[in-house]
Amino acid sequence: MNKKVTHANAGQGDKVANYLTSLGHICSDINQGALAAVLPFLVMLDGYSYAAVAMLVFAANIASAVIQPLFGWLGDKHPSPWLMALGVFLAGFGMTLIGFLDSYWAIVAAAMLSGIGVAMFHPEGGRLANLAAGERKGNGMSIFAVGGNIGFFIGPILTAASLSMFGMAGTLVFVIPATICAIVLLCFNSRFKALGVASKAAASSNEPEHWGKFGAVLGILSMRSIVEYGLTSFIPLFLVGVLGAAEGMGSMAISLFAIFGAVATLMSGRTAEKFGSHRVMIIGMGASACFIVVFALSGSIALSLVMTAALAISTDVYYASTVALGMSYVPQHLGMASGLSYGVAIAIGGIAEPFLGMMGDAIGLQPVMLVLAGVALAGSCIGIALSRADAQKKAEAVASIEPSPACE
Repeated sequence: MNKKVTHANAGQGDKVANYLTSLGHICSDINQGALAAVLPFLVMLDGYSYAAVAMLVFAANIASAVIQPLFGWLGDKHPSPWLMALGVFLAGFGMTLIGFLDSYWAIVAAAMLSGIGVAMFHPEGGRLANLAAGERKGNGMSIFAVGGNIGFFIGPILTAASLSMFGMAGTLVFVIPATICAIVLLCFNSRFKALGVASKAAASSNEPEHWGKFGAVLGILSMRSIVEYGLTSFIPLFLVGVLGAAEGMGSMAISLFAIFGAVATLMSGRTAEKFGSHRVMIIGMGASACFIVVFALSGSIALSLVMTAALAISTDVYYASTVALGMSYVPQHLGMASGLSYGVAIAIGGIAEPFLGMMGDAIGLQPVMLVLAGVALAGSCIGIALSRADAQKKAEAVASIEPSPACE
């Protein structure tokens, strides 16, 4: 029998539900990680051009980013935990179709279907992870977010193994975890519903919202996305093209970035609980700016690899807690906040990528890395301004409840 989450224990949250949302995140983002890994097989086995296969990633990301806030709005108005299960299934089913279709535009539609599935999952998954976290929002969101890291890591490995053995028909593998995960999530649908009802009853319906502050957090998350996309693309290119490392060193650097990033994401909530979300965010982005400069100017492969690990930590250690901070500003619109944080903010990083590439072609990779450092520093400055605004509001609230000297 499913554990019922009551009004009394709503503040403690539901760990099982929290880990289930993380499981869903893994199975959803396996497909996002796999899509890029499928592209070389489409070029080699089906003869598509680089531009044609790049369009698949663009189509999937745009479909996901545009629709996610819509599903978030829907989840806020009509909580629908079953959207997580449907989203995970469609994400895997769309990826599977890519290997069995002959028409290019049908393949584009399959990629978009996978992107729509991802868009269905993230807002509802993020909303329920926030509710399941109880009072430990940062910790709960870090558990949810690390599922995405794991999924992105597993996706390319699964792709390489399956498609190397079976050709394009190997994409059938993606529907298997998607179907199993969807069934598991549906089995716990009533638990998710009870969690949402209890949390809604425990929350104040008149709690004020601060969309301006949420916008500042969204800006910080967007800048982080630009930095992360830039680092994962240009670190291997920099190591090979500028420092003269072997091609395999670039792949090793990305694996290093993924592993340390996953660990940092998992620790994000606990780190924020100890030091404060604002402080971790400010220091994390500021440290990223410093590490990028060292990476770009070091001239040493060994030091660059150390900086790669440091950058993974500094980029991801504040991610989940910052998403939770943004949600705290709009408590009545958790789904919308989740859709914007995981959809639009991520898409902005992808949109900026081609411009960084053109800059690299025109003036070299070192200036591109320094631009990324500037973006991270700008995010840290926004974090400082947000922290000061919250501190001032807190001080005013404390002053308003203190008795005046005349009343003593």
